[in-house]
Amino acid sequence: MTLLKIKTKSLVLNKDLQYNEKLGLPVEVYCPLSHQTIAFGRIETMDDCFVVINSEKHSISDHFFFGCPCAC
Repeated sequence: MTLLKIKTKSLVLNKDLQYNEKLGLPVEVYCPLSHQTIAFGRIETMDDCFVVINSEKHSISDHFFFGCPCAC
């Protein structure tokens, strides 16, 4: 079986992250230093600096977030 992962949208704004949190949609956390996905799941909590996914805190400024963009 071949798994194809396509990343088409980047969550760059807090309103996009809040939209995904509100709907319970999963978000992928990508680390540019290690060049790999480090977390995938629903947002548990968030503030202006950090997002908590799977009980792990991820800095908004140090990671890339992929998921569904806000329809606003």
